[in-house]
Amino acid sequence: MRTAIFSDVHGNLTALEAILADIKQQSPDLIVFAGDLCLFGPQPAECIDRIQAENISAIYGNQDEPLCNQPPLSYRITREEWEEDQNVADIVSWTRLQLTAHQRAWLHNLPFQRRISPTTQPKDDLFIVHANPHDVEQHIYPPEEQQKELYGEIRQPDDDLVLNHLLGDLVCGTVAFGHVHVPNSRQWQDTKLVNISSVSLAQDGDTRAKYGLFTWNGGGGWQIEHRYVAYDLDKELALLAERQMPDWEKYSRRLKSAHA
Repeated sequence: MRTAIFSDVHGNLTALEAILADIKQQSPDLIVFAGDLCLFGPQPAECIDRIQAENISAIYGNQDEPLCNQPPLSYRITREEWEEDQNVADIVSWTRLQLTAHQRAWLHNLPFQRRISPTTQPKDDLFIVHANPHDVEQHIYPPEEQQKELYGEIRQPDDDLVLNHLLGDLVCGTVAFGHVHVPNSRQWQDTKLVNISSVSLAQDGDTRAKYGLFTWNGGGGWQIEHRYVAYDLDKELALLAERQMPDWEKYSRRLKSAHA
């Protein structure tokens, strides 16, 4: 059994097409999209159309929620936070206008998780979520040593994975997720935590689109391959400039730098 999982497309149809082409070459039994499909890119509607055309199983992410139910801005925040929230609200409004009511309804009806069971034993399952098994917001960071390399500090010690109830009493062999746009694998007790990274807006310094390929290996559990796929970045930058979504220059810089 082979499963391809990708996440965080963020309206980047150019990268999505490259990822889907690579996935087809691997001939998986199942393809799953793990959330954040439309927001912060120039072709949100086209990305939905592409996922639907391929009949890909999908779950929702934190950046899909505001496209269904736009939250009001909070005024109990700093001026800098308010301006950032206002910029995001402008992008949300722009993106919603690109989508049909049917497309917004499709996003609204996506499930939170997907579980794949290669055997009758839950301990063998592959559990797919956007950010973590608890919600679509809180991060599961890379292993402690990789956190030091990326951030200069440990943002999430191993003990925190239990203390903040992100994993709790979950029973499965592997958790696959995106949200933090950095490919990595982290062991937690008997469970492997695999960040499949992102199709767009990378945060690891590598501009390529990324996804995870999971192969059930019987007694050896799930074998994980992080795949890196080059795409036409110049084409995507040109589309951002052409479509002129709010704050598009910022997201052009993020695509080019591959950092948050």
